[in-house]
Amino acid sequence: MDWRRLSRAAVPVATAALLGNAFVGRRSMEWFASLRRPKIQLQMPGFYAVGGIYYLLMLVVVHRAIASGDKDSYRRAMVVLAGNELWNLLFFGRRSTRAGFVGILAFTVPLLRLQASVATDPVSTLALSPYTLWVIGYDIPWTYQLWRLNR
Repeated sequence: MDWRRLSRAAVPVATAALLGNAFVGRRSMEWFASLRRPKIQLQMPGFYAVGGIYYLLMLVVVHRAIASGDKDSYRRAMVVLAGNELWNLLFFGRRSTRAGFVGILAFTVPLLRLQASVATDPVSTLALSPYTLWVIGYDIPWTYQLWRLNR
């Protein structure tokens, strides 16, 4: 294993995880807990699990982009990492369910572009596909319902 290449992949992923979660403080979590919840909403351990899995999957995608010299996929992965953290800022930082819904719709564009970019790499495609399906199949309906319940 090339530890240098792995660390080059881990640094931006870990940085995104740390910075993005810096916007989610105790007061934001209190706000979130006070919201009316859609029936499909996960319990907090489920959200934590999905978040952890997301960062691991992105580590795979970023590492493979670095290993193969795929600069386009690497750049797109950086945009997805930044976009995910921007969503945290919009939703938790602004404490806005509407911004969360609009933000997840906007986030879908770079995510789908990254999914298309890694299509020639079966490992990256397999790694990223569950998260892409999660965003489309769960996050969009969940944020929409959350917004509608908490205008």
